[in-house]
This record gives sequence, C-alpha cells and structure tokens, in this order.
Amino acid sequence: MDIMDQILNQARNHLVCPVCKGGYGINEIRLRGFIDNTYIFQAFCSKGHEPVMVTYLASLHRLEKPISAYFHTLSGKKITPETVKEAECEIEAFNGRFKELFTK
Repeated sequence: MDIMDQILNQARNHLVCPVCKGGYGINEIRLRGFIDNTYIFQAFCSKGHEPVMVTYLASLHRLEKPISAYFHTLSGKKITPETVKEAECEIEAFNGRFKELFTK
C-alpha cells in the first residue's frame, strides 16, 4: 500500500457525512490537492447528500499527545471595520522592528 492509499484510508476512517453521519466508501472520497501533510478531499455521500470539501490534516506517525492538545479554540471580539482600520494604521506605521512591535 503506497502513502496516498494510507492517507485515503485514514481519511475514510475518520470522515463522516455532516448530514446523515454515515461514513464514506473508498470510491466516495476524491483527493483534490495537498500541501505538506494537509490534504483537500471532496466527499460524496452514497445517500445523495450534497458533496462536501474537507480539509484533512493527515499524520502517519504516532502523536506524543492526544490530538485535541494540538488544536485551540478561537476566542476574542468580532472583527469590525474599525478594527481593520486600526490594523491598517499599525501596518502602515510599522518600521520593520518586530521586537518593538511585540513589546508595546
């Protein structure tokens, strides 16, 4: 079994249809592209649900920690037009000294 077959099987074992929660057969998942060990699959449910695009982080080695330890929930305030304008001003005023940027 080559590396792509292993990745495809790993994806098939973990991915489910978001509508019916059913698993995908090997012929229902198609690789659309990849960068490093992040793969883009398109999955088709055998029950006729809409096809989905899935970004899948494949790992063929044993992790030191549980997978949940590598992901963090996003939190914070909603980005507003004012926030974008403030960021734009900060970027325009940036003098190229990263150390100063992060010690404000």
